[in-house]
Amino acid sequence: MGNKNKTNMYVDIISLHNEVTGSCIICTVRFPDKEKIRFLIDCGLFQEENYQLQNFSFPFDPKEIKFVLVTHNHIDHVGRLPKLYKDGFRGNIYASKITSMLMPLALYNTAEILSYSFQKNPNKYKKIIEDASVPVFLNNDVLYDSKNVEEMLSYVTGKEYNSTFKITDNISATLIPNAHLLGAASILVTISYENEDPIYLYFSGDYSPNNRLFDVEENNSIYNLPINIVQESTYGKTSKDTIEYTFRKYLLNSIKNKETCIIPVFSQGRAQEIPYELKQMQQEGLLDTSIPIFADGKLSYSYTNFYLNHSEFLKKEVKNFLPENFNFVKDNIEREKLLTDRSCKIILTTSGMGNYGPAQTYLPYYISRPKCSIIFCGYTTPDSLGGKLKQVKKNELFNLNGLIVKKAANVYSTNEFSGHAKKEELLNLLRKFNNIKSVIINHGNTDVKEYYAKRVVNEIAPKNVALLDNQNYIRIYAYGIAKTFKATDINIRYRIKLSENSLSFYF
Repeated sequence: MGNKNKTNMYVDIISLHNEVTGSCIICTVRFPDKEKIRFLIDCGLFQEENYQLQNFSFPFDPKEIKFVLVTHNHIDHVGRLPKLYKDGFRGNIYASKITSMLMPLALYNTAEILSYSFQKNPNKYKKIIEDASVPVFLNNDVLYDSKNVEEMLSYVTGKEYNSTFKITDNISATLIPNAHLLGAASILVTISYENEDPIYLYFSGDYSPNNRLFDVEENNSIYNLPINIVQESTYGKTSKDTIEYTFRKYLLNSIKNKETCIIPVFSQGRAQEIPYELKQMQQEGLLDTSIPIFADGKLSYSYTNFYLNHSEFLKKEVKNFLPENFNFVKDNIEREKLLTDRSCKIILTTSGMGNYGPAQTYLPYYISRPKCSIIFCGYTTPDSLGGKLKQVKKNELFNLNGLIVKKAANVYSTNEFSGHAKKEELLNLLRKFNNIKSVIINHGNTDVKEYYAKRVVNEIAPKNVALLDNQNYIRIYAYGIAKTFKATDINIRYRIKLSENSLSFYF
């Protein structure tokens, strides 16, 4: 077998994302016979404003990508797969069976938003943009259309959890259940070659150990492997002890004051978990069933119906998770009525950060109204509408898309519903492994990644800990990390050429 003095087989990894959205990890395997295979873990859409231009091009040739492994169905992890196909990729895409069923909902919705022209029908364009679950600026230069989605989906293969499948002669993968989201998986990649020690790579994906809607089955067979772990760190600086369970307090106080309560939600996950929380509150006698509850968002409607129609994936007690007096908002007419209705009510609206979807209508309207509370229940980037509204003080004047308004509404935030593990849960995941060769910190704000990396060094003490970014390759052998080095073949520093009618992007 091989040993650490031999350099016959290794994998170089680098990411296209530096922080939280636009998740895409590039892995390049070099075999002893000099063959190279390049594959991706996820291919997501950048949603932060300062990274938006990176959506328009790949800093590599998509034709060179052999295959893609998908962790879960959030748009910041799958949103650029049709673009990858459009630009020449023709490899297989592997995901869990549930994720393969959910992906068409996300991607056809995104394609409709991206490809619909204002010139075709200004009124319909306005409605589509109001329902958008992706950045509206992407409509300026179409990334892909529904035909690209349809053709890309023909390359998707749904795989069972905990069943190892062969991808090439020397690469296999196992999808391991993950409670972050229905259908989510952590991924074990095994790279092998005759007379060489295998390289084991474990990609946590966005990770959580539990979920209120469904159970996951743990895979104990992976914990004794000599393994290299690529782990998310979104909440790697947050302790479970600091989580304040304030949602019910904020909501009930709003209801007591006969306000409208706006709850921005992510289309898949929070848009199903919050209704279940409201149902539990009704059953406990805390929330009067006479209070109407509305849900507004085209994609969240599709996902919620998927959950209801596939209740076999859910816990027995949550198969019907919708509360009483629950209503879907079907069109602009109903939405306008809600805006003018002064009665006490609850409105769940996409998107969770407030930038897209019907939240673009509700939040600017209600932020200046004193008889309103807005409760954010998930992560918001600092430059998102939600992030900005949380930073403004009550009764302070501020600039909202060019309009000077006063923040009269109450704006609250809670992370008690987060689908991401906190630092103790992340560290506990690492403690389950008995033979860690290296830990590579992924998917988090830069300061959080660095903080969590230090915790891993001090508490887990693997031989090497590295930060995954878009500037440096990390070279991994069977025995762990050998070195890091600056990327020269993948240049993600975009230059921008502005013309009167379009944006041009080049390397």
